[in-house]
Amino acid sequence: MAKKSGRIGEADISKDVLAIIAAEPNREISTTGLIAKLRDRIPLSAEDEEQLEGRQDDRFSQIVRNIKSHKDQPGNLIYDGHLQSIYRGFKRP
Repeated sequence: MAKKSGRIGEADISKDVLAIIAAEPNREISTTGLIAKLRDRIPLSAEDEEQLEGRQDDRFSQIVRNIKSHKDQPGNLIYDGHLQSIYRGFKRP
């Protein structure tokens, strides 16, 4: 997915996601930990940081969580075999 009106999409964070997880012990990380590390690496726009209506997370954290939600879609890191979904997180095979 490409950037939409200045917002970050799943494809925009793929390389960073893979690099972060590869550097972790056992090559795995919690979703919360991944979001925090991505925030340290990627400059976010005001739109990315907008809180979602009726939720406790912002647009950016939802994009990261969508990696798991969209795991049945071609082009997704899990679907394409680059990541595995584990309980509350991700693992590089």
